[in-house]
Amino acid sequence: MSGSLLSIGILAHNESPRISKTLESLFAQDVFEQFSVEVVIVANGCADDTAAVARLILASHRATWSAHGSARVVEVAIAGKANAWNQFVHEFSSPDVTILVLMDADISLMKTNTVSSMIATLEREPEAAVCVDRPIKDIETFATRTLFQRLLIAATPKIDVNNVPLCGQLYCVRSALARQITLPVEIVCEDGFLRALLLTKGFSAPEDPRRIVLDATATHSFTSVGTLWELFKHERWLVAGTIIDMLLFERFWAECGPNRTAMSLMSEWQAKDPDWLPHYIESQVRVKGWRLLPGHWWTRRWSRLRHLSFRQKFLKLPTTFAAAAVDALIFVAAIKEVHRGRAFRYWGRK
Repeated sequence: MSGSLLSIGILAHNESPRISKTLESLFAQDVFEQFSVEVVIVANGCADDTAAVARLILASHRATWSAHGSARVVEVAIAGKANAWNQFVHEFSSPDVTILVLMDADISLMKTNTVSSMIATLEREPEAAVCVDRPIKDIETFATRTLFQRLLIAATPKIDVNNVPLCGQLYCVRSALARQITLPVEIVCEDGFLRALLLTKGFSAPEDPRRIVLDATATHSFTSVGTLWELFKHERWLVAGTIIDMLLFERFWAECGPNRTAMSLMSEWQAKDPDWLPHYIESQVRVKGWRLLPGHWWTRRWSRLRHLSFRQKFLKLPTTFAAAAVDALIFVAAIKEVHRGRAFRYWGRK
């Protein structure tokens, strides 16, 4: 793909304190030597000067991107990552590109070949639709850490190479496949939703793990939560968004098939009712009540003890009990968010 056009979309909402660092790490990438690169910063619903800061950085790096490419800031009135994703994929990115790179505006690319390595990895895997890198918390790079930071790092699960997640902070995707998808603007866990659509071809086929590939040599860092309250809010948001995704997945698996994809179903529902998603979730809340999470979520901490020796179980019992208690608090709070209709259209750890 050397010399061909590459489109990089940076989705930003109120990121004026952080976007400079993100763009500095982007313009240090070697993709600007290998590709004709267009950079599109989608500043959506910003109440700060994200767009102005971004334009200043673009101007200061004009020599990097102007020789064979372009860079611009597009301001979108409506906030929301799913909406910003739709705008970039379907409206702002060049129709000629074969691969799209999606980035958050508050990350740092750890190596100068992060993006080019991910693209090469995707190109080597003809079955793959999307490539992800290895995200790391910024606290992992600190020389000294607090006890809370050490506990956060220790609690971070390792990536399962047989079940690779799609981290929405950074990934590259084949444009032809991405452009078959329009995300519901209400969803907040758009990365898990997108992963499911890509791996199941819109729920028309069983999930194929070959359709997502991990480039373990590529890394980016992101800002870790700093307090227990921030951690609680983030996990509550994540679980609430995942509940919405899972309820939709149940319906897709029930109604989709080889000749009927989730995308076509969502188009039908949208034509009949522009607010189909909130109305559907409301109906499921009435049916399921507090049973919005599978049973194995509530027992997952205990199930990990199953194959340990009696001594190992005894030693892990206090931490397992504490983790299960925290899980329960988060799950209850997340379910309340869904019941209250507040698991839609909001950004980040609010």
